[in-house]
Amino acid sequence: MILSNLFILTLFAGLVERITGISDALYQFCNSLAGRSWLLDNLIALPLDNQLVKAAIVGGCFLAAWHVGKDEATTQRNRCILLVTLIAAVFVIATTKTFSKTVFLPRPFIQSQKAFHLEGDQLVESQRLNYRVPLDEENQKSYQALLKGEVVQNDLGSFPSDHAGFYVTIAVGILLASRAIGWLAVGWTFLVMLSSRVITGQHSPLDILAGAGIGIVILVLFQLVLGKWLQRLMNPIINWTLRHQAFATGLIFIAVFEIANTLQNLRPLLKTGVSIAKHFIKG
Repeated sequence: MILSNLFILTLFAGLVERITGISDALYQFCNSLAGRSWLLDNLIALPLDNQLVKAAIVGGCFLAAWHVGKDEATTQRNRCILLVTLIAAVFVIATTKTFSKTVFLPRPFIQSQKAFHLEGDQLVESQRLNYRVPLDEENQKSYQALLKGEVVQNDLGSFPSDHAGFYVTIAVGILLASRAIGWLAVGWTFLVMLSSRVITGQHSPLDILAGAGIGIVILVLFQLVLGKWLQRLMNPIINWTLRHQAFATGLIFIAVFEIANTLQNLRPLLKTGVSIAKHFIKG
């Protein structure tokens, strides 16, 4: 029994090492595109932090899918899918955040520096990844800070990718509602938003695939397994949106705005709400 467990553990460790090796090779190929052209690097870096470039297309696709439909029944179906997608996305971001805080895996550009890890009771130098520094201003600043020993806490937990999990969930949800609009959202998510994060050393392909996988699994669970139960809850809301199109569109705009910010504004808002509630309960 012990030998069997050891064999399984060895086999699993070998599989993980092989997958990591493939991911590292793909990352270094993608990163080799950086550091060659100032113009190209600045264009690639835009989706990293610029909300308009990063998520406006996906948000616009969401809003378009919200209104598309040949008849009222189709519109109701689409809106149900999109509302369930938003709920699923909240669970996805919570899941990926939890994993990234428990799994210590620095971003690839951090792994270009000398580092050590424990193997048993011995301190062993970690494998270093080659890194071509993009020529845009922000990545240059980040790398210079890294050389000085300045490491941001968020850069020590890159697995799985929050952006991949969140935006793939939204994009695939749009695809389920409207195929034509959805393919634009999916294409933009992978080819622009996520590829830039691999090329600039923010994430490895493994980070991206893990995040995307979590997003798709949770979305499918919500849409297929919980779909009928959630649909009964959503139907009154959807009927309300059909009766109050203008006001509902305003609310969806707010949702799309938060999509562009990966729920960054929602979290402190909820935290403030909880603090206020506690204050009144104690009072």
